[in-house]
Amino acid sequence: MFGGVAVMMLGMKIMGGGLEKFAGGSMKKMLGKVTNNRFAGLGVGVAVTSIIQSSTATTVMLVGFVNIGLMTLVQATGVIMGANIGTTITAHIVSLSGVGGAVDIGAIAAMIGLVGVLMAMLVKNEKVINIGNILAGLGMIFIGLEFISTYAKKVLMPGGQPISLVTNFFKGDIFPLLLVLIGIVITALVHSSSTITSLMVVLASSNILSFENALFLALGSNIGTCITSVLASVGTTVNAKRTAIVHLLFNVFGCVLFIAPIWIWSNDITTFFASISGDVGQQIAIFHTAFNLITTIILFPLAKYVVKLACLIIKDKPSAEEEKVRLTFIDDRLLNTPQIAVANTKKEIIKMASIAKENINLSAEMLLDRKVDNEKVLRDNEVGINFLNRGITNYLTKLMGQDLSVYDDKAVGTYYHVVSDIERVGDYAENIMEYALRLREEEADFSEHAKEELSNVIAKINELFDLSISAFEQVSYENYDKIMDIEESIDVASEELENKHIDRVKRNACTAELGSIYLQTVANLERVGDHITNIAKSIKGYAVRKV
Repeated sequence: MFGGVAVMMLGMKIMGGGLEKFAGGSMKKMLGKVTNNRFAGLGVGVAVTSIIQSSTATTVMLVGFVNIGLMTLVQATGVIMGANIGTTITAHIVSLSGVGGAVDIGAIAAMIGLVGVLMAMLVKNEKVINIGNILAGLGMIFIGLEFISTYAKKVLMPGGQPISLVTNFFKGDIFPLLLVLIGIVITALVHSSSTITSLMVVLASSNILSFENALFLALGSNIGTCITSVLASVGTTVNAKRTAIVHLLFNVFGCVLFIAPIWIWSNDITTFFASISGDVGQQIAIFHTAFNLITTIILFPLAKYVVKLACLIIKDKPSAEEEKVRLTFIDDRLLNTPQIAVANTKKEIIKMASIAKENINLSAEMLLDRKVDNEKVLRDNEVGINFLNRGITNYLTKLMGQDLSVYDDKAVGTYYHVVSDIERVGDYAENIMEYALRLREEEADFSEHAKEELSNVIAKINELFDLSISAFEQVSYENYDKIMDIEESIDVASEELENKHIDRVKRNACTAELGSIYLQTVANLERVGDHITNIAKSIKGYAVRKV
């Protein structure tokens, strides 16, 4: 019987994984269209969760999307409510499947599973493989359900040894709050309310679980399914944590709302659902949908207050410095949707580049304008650049192990080099800062003419930075020739500045020590230009150049 549970859970995992890969692009578009229109979010939540059949998976994705800034907390709230409705589809499928009835669903499911396995093994097309995994997972779900139904009857019905212990427990008068607690614990361990609800449908249809007890277990399972998203929010942004709390608040409120009426009017409620359907399994599925629909109808107009309550519970807010030493856009939860993961890795790289550009200008101000107060910000930024370098590189390694399109695979391959180039720019900014500190210690300074020469080079570097990052972000050759021209002009200017300064040293117009700092600064700026240009050159590996 427990083997049947294991097969059903594995089938849900395989089917869900196949559905996510098959519909990953569609889900990205759907989630991308979610605006502050809460009705749109509600519909997307229902649709996405109906596809992957797991409100837990949807909410964990939402935590990831909010964490990286793809969605706001308000947008996620509507989707969460829709997800709770969408997850009830599984129980209806199970209740209508005829498991344990006249139809040999196990045989039909076995054939479906076999077809899926053959598709996944024999065909090389990625879409066909994903469809095969969906069918294989679907087959396993119902094979597992058939096992549960068949062997639960053998073990728990008359003639089975544990009848007095187990059957009396499931069908007897049990304290409702204990049943709620059992539902919370079991669902938290399984990480899927759909699995537990489906199991209840099978047990109730087999006359092993009473309808009244199933209702309280269902209430508990709706709270237990939030545990995974709460755990997934650990180590994320404030709003990502609040997303998990909103999910928890929604289901806790629904449980509190329903528990007293069910407790008090259990006989009337049982009679009401019996009048809708004669099958107790279908009654449980209908109740599960009714629970989430009614809770959504009540809380939907109050969504902003739910968000405010979540904000009161999670109050902390990261400082600007902390924001730099964290991964803003990428998250392991996104690896299941590689298209989104690749797109957001680019955003993380652009963020890293903006910090490196800031450091170049901070170091230039220290050198030319003697703004010594920039030192702390620059050093903090350098810590952030190094952190992002490690984090992005590790994430790229994980991405390479996913099923990427040919385009994304080539893009990810170039991202390694881009991250390395940006990290080197940060190192050169730190070098220039050290030169500025040496000038301050020696109470020396460049001439106004020398400062003007360096300012011109730095202006070219800033222009080059903007154009290169734009080319990288847009995957565009539009300004490619201009980028190459600016990089060439920096090389020419650097050579001219070196020759002019050597001439000044020969004429004793500058000290050897000061001349050394100047020449090293020019050399560092020239190398910065090379690394920035490499960022633009990286798109040659996967971009199509228009003639």
